[in-house]
Amino acid sequence: MTQLPRPRAAEICRGIAALLVVAILLVGVPIGLYAVGGSPLPHQIPSWAQITATLMGPDSDQQVFLAAIGLLGWIAWVQFAIAVGTETISYLAGRPARSLPHPARPLQLLARNLITTTALAFSATATLTPTSASASAHTIATAPSAPHEPSPVQDTATEVTADRDGWEPLLGDGTAQQTESREPTWTTRIIHRGDNLWNLARRAYGSGTYYSKIFKASHRLDQPAGVPDLTDPNHLHPGQRVRLPQIRHRSAPSSDSAAIPPAKDPRPSAPAKAPGDDVPARPRPAPKKAASRQVPNPIVAPPRAPSPPAQTPHSTDDQQPFSSITLPSGSTIGLGLAAALSIAVAATRLHRRRRHHPADTVQDTAPAEPPPPPVAKARKAYLDRAFADHDAPVPSDAELLNSDHTTPAPEHTTLGTRNDSPISLPLAGLSLGLHGDGAHATARAITIELLGKASRDRAQLLLPQPDFDLLFPASDLTSTAPTPPGLTITPTVAAAVAELETELLRRARLLEITDQPDLAALRAADPAEPLPTLLLVASIPEHAATVHTIAQLGHRHGIGALILNPWSYGTSLHLTEHATVTHAEGPHADTLTGAHLFHLTSDDARAMLDILRSATGTPPSETEDALPSPRPTQDRAPAPVPAPRPAPELPTPPRPSGDDQPRPIRLQLLGPVQLHTINGPISTGLRRSARDLLAYLALHPNGITRAQAISHLWPDHPPAKATSAFNTAVANIRKTLRTASGLREPMFLIHTTGLYRLDAVLIDVDLWHLTTTLSNASRATNAPDRIAALTPAPDLYTGHFASDLTHEWAETHREHLRRRTIDALADLADLLQHDHPERALTTLEYAITHDPYGENLYRTIMKLQTHLGHPDAAQRTYQLLASRLADLDAEPDDQTHQLLTDLQRSPNP
Repeated sequence: MTQLPRPRAAEICRGIAALLVVAILLVGVPIGLYAVGGSPLPHQIPSWAQITATLMGPDSDQQVFLAAIGLLGWIAWVQFAIAVGTETISYLAGRPARSLPHPARPLQLLARNLITTTALAFSATATLTPTSASASAHTIATAPSAPHEPSPVQDTATEVTADRDGWEPLLGDGTAQQTESREPTWTTRIIHRGDNLWNLARRAYGSGTYYSKIFKASHRLDQPAGVPDLTDPNHLHPGQRVRLPQIRHRSAPSSDSAAIPPAKDPRPSAPAKAPGDDVPARPRPAPKKAASRQVPNPIVAPPRAPSPPAQTPHSTDDQQPFSSITLPSGSTIGLGLAAALSIAVAATRLHRRRRHHPADTVQDTAPAEPPPPPVAKARKAYLDRAFADHDAPVPSDAELLNSDHTTPAPEHTTLGTRNDSPISLPLAGLSLGLHGDGAHATARAITIELLGKASRDRAQLLLPQPDFDLLFPASDLTSTAPTPPGLTITPTVAAAVAELETELLRRARLLEITDQPDLAALRAADPAEPLPTLLLVASIPEHAATVHTIAQLGHRHGIGALILNPWSYGTSLHLTEHATVTHAEGPHADTLTGAHLFHLTSDDARAMLDILRSATGTPPSETEDALPSPRPTQDRAPAPVPAPRPAPELPTPPRPSGDDQPRPIRLQLLGPVQLHTINGPISTGLRRSARDLLAYLALHPNGITRAQAISHLWPDHPPAKATSAFNTAVANIRKTLRTASGLREPMFLIHTTGLYRLDAVLIDVDLWHLTTTLSNASRATNAPDRIAALTPAPDLYTGHFASDLTHEWAETHREHLRRRTIDALADLADLLQHDHPERALTTLEYAITHDPYGENLYRTIMKLQTHLGHPDAAQRTYQLLASRLADLDAEPDDQTHQLLTDLQRSPNP
């Protein structure tokens, strides 16, 4: 047990003071009023004549005035007493209190603040039932159990399950009790919105008529704090717990023995019927054919096969469930985090494009920095599973960023998978403790995913500095360095808890002022108010009742807690090294036992933190200046300065680009990858893997080896499977092109001396024309030759390279080619602006269609427009830039704003 910190003593003092204030106002005020003015009730009821005489006569001794003051005091005291009673009952019931009439609102707000302060200090008394009575513990063996033959009961269960779509057995695998001396076992179920006892019984036992068994086993069950007891089978409340007992009598209920439902049927009033699922409106006699059929005890899912041996970290994603992604390091994340990282990569690129200054010459263009390997892997997996695998267009960086603008604040967090299905818990009111070898890795995954969704005040995490250092060792983030949006690092745990209390009180006052029931309603009523979902991630003493009380109140206020140690107040999970839940206690134990939770290594988490930080547009120079120098150690040498990464080489065509002889096949790589013949596009027959191979071959006109293709296109496949995939793609290319062109003899894809290459005599590639133009411009020695070489560039660059490919090599080359082309267009405009300003302006306007965030391009356009006598056009260009930068949550920088001001003052420099 940890020693109580000093801030806890201060909290107790505040709670005692609040309790004394309540006692004084409830007890001391009436005693004082009685001592000064006596009883507010008259000894006898005065007549109307006496009332009139008293009010109309002179008040020489001030008796009427004092009596009026005393009466007002008694009225205020009664209102305060009612407010205290209302708020106390509502707090214990876990529901928001009804607002009193407006004259009593200030007193109700005072009572609410005093009760909340008292509850935060003495929250140990706020728990209505002990943890041992309310929490259920579940343990699974770490070693796989021996396989066994399914019993007839399990066979029957399998048959019933197969007959009903969407069937979800509620009772786990287990055998019926054989001896009468043993107590019957049960499973605890938490009620969610829309549940009713009839459907629970039908899913657990195969018949809704067993609802009475559930009610009898549950109506005396202790409920969590703030949740009403189960007293009526027709009225269930979310959060209630019910017991699903094992029924010993297996005979199906006949018309005589079936339980008769109450007058009001606990089933839904208008249930949605699935095909073949006919739920009777009232108990009906069982058919004779089914009268002898036994109802399984209980109906369970078929036994799971023994788990295979643990796979090495390089196992393919095809072996993982759809909702999880395995990274090269062995980390496992969900699609939600992969989507957030994809958006962060997109935002990082767009910010870099905004800051980019075109190079003086085309060959000086610096290479674009690729995302870290774990981030690139997660991004590719997300784009493939969400778009490419469904033949949907892969969104551009700008489209990804725009889609994030309408994303609401996160309400749930996906912890992992169980039986290949994702498991999520609500963030509001989350009270989850993690311990064991995999606790920190799982906490990293939860933290990073929430940070990825935290922009625009949607989520906020509070981490004490010691816990941040524990989760993210050797991280570059410090209290002085820029942090990702939504991350607040406090010096101590006490400071984090104090900030949590302050925010809880602030939100309570906002809900009271706006008269809204919860945070979701307040967000809808006032979207401009920053109200992020708030999560505390910290190691908390096991008896930290303050955090428990805040989490209880957090259901309404959008606050939760993720505890990095065993947690007796909520759900506590023990995790293995690979983040498998082997032991669970608390309200969500049934759901999480045996689940495989997402987890991140510290290196992967650090790379993801860096990309989330760069997504805010923080310039690299500012970041480097803010970072502290690494601490010297005796056994660690200074890290070497990484060498500049070479830029991707532009493909050199194997033949002169000026050869205008038509080819039977044309490969389009600028934009979506497409094949064309003389008669039109080839729309059928080509596999996606063959399309990817064509794009990779076009980048290497001189040829590639089979090993090169496999390492870039099928890196996660076993060697035999990858070789088969490569051969299948080559065969598909040849077959499709022969069918489309009508040429039966050509190979189209030539294999000589161990190299595979495209047949340049038969296949024309638009990328080769563009790269030839850029190469010619880089070799030009004077301005006229450079202008002549660059003039075709605007017509040749019709789109981004292979925009529907998600491979890392494709994205790297796409960004580099875009930058080379934009620099070439800027160079062409610079060469033309003195003699042909209108043509230069047209070239720059075309450039911003492919680079809508390059601020330097807009400044050059504004200067040219003003030089041509169109200052109003310069104003519109500035407004266009501002509207596009709004997608990045940014504004034109001071240099651009100053330029607009100068141009307006001196329109004709």
